[in-house]
Amino acid sequence: MRTDKINHENINIPGGAKDAYHFDNDGFWKDLLDKFFYPLFLRALPDLYGDADIETKPRFLDKEFTDILNTGDPTIRANPHFADFVLEVPLKDGAAKWVLLHCEAQGRGSDLAERMNHYRCLIYGHYRREPVALAIVTDKRPKKEPSYYSNKIYGTEVVYKYNNLTLSKLDDDELASSENPIDLVLYAAKCAARSKKELQKYNYLRKSLELLGERGWNRDDKRDLLLFIERILHLKDKNLEKQYVEYREQLSREGKIVYIRMGEREEAAEIERRGMEKGKLEGKLEGKLEGKLEVARNLLKCGVSPDIIAESASLPLEKIRELMN
Repeated sequence: MRTDKINHENINIPGGAKDAYHFDNDGFWKDLLDKFFYPLFLRALPDLYGDADIETKPRFLDKEFTDILNTGDPTIRANPHFADFVLEVPLKDGAAKWVLLHCEAQGRGSDLAERMNHYRCLIYGHYRREPVALAIVTDKRPKKEPSYYSNKIYGTEVVYKYNNLTLSKLDDDELASSENPIDLVLYAAKCAARSKKELQKYNYLRKSLELLGERGWNRDDKRDLLLFIERILHLKDKNLEKQYVEYREQLSREGKIVYIRMGEREEAAEIERRGMEKGKLEGKLEGKLEGKLEVARNLLKCGVSPDIIAESASLPLEKIRELMN
């Protein structure tokens, strides 16, 4: 599982900054795939997942794909083409054997099958390799739209079939009970697509939060998953948002979820560094302890849960709880 930092641009932080919110659909899926790439394989391409060397990170070919699209044709150069993925995936049977994967998150838009074939032609023309292709269909498509590309002219026929991950066709109960972290975000994305009212979205957000709290995934993954869920189930109603934040903080105090707003981790590290430097200058154990306590006090003010503070400041959990009284 990839553990790279996710791109926090356009991520909604309920209860945080009140800047105008704009949902970047392509950016959302690109960040999600970058963080949970192999779990996506397990969901959408299980055969390839079985052959992949999941201990080795895939190589993202963003620059190479940009070069492929570097033409004078404005229809090719325009977004969302630059948001798509081309990757090289290592397989278990040798480092020299790679698989190219083309992923596309597509909602409403132009002919998906034609676009997928267009990308396939560009990739093959550049690499002389046939890509494994995956289209992530996040929104409703025209009912009669084909799930593959075909063309026949004067006895020449081309048929191009690719993998489709269509959210509307996934089972809610299966996603909600899955131990695959990508499935919880897919569930939230599916809920977001069918939510017509803010109250519906609020209820889905609470349920997703509860499901996350029940999972035994590691702390960093749960934190990032929460950011993704809040990003796609963004609440516009301020009263409902306030209720949600209160519920989230309750679960955080109970230790069921981990929530750290943007910049808090970096701020905590800087506060701790300053505290430790102060202790070194004074040359006293008391100085070091006071520096750590200062870290804890600042984090408590930010609403960070006591167990995270204890770990960050290397202090007993009981000491943190004393500071809360």
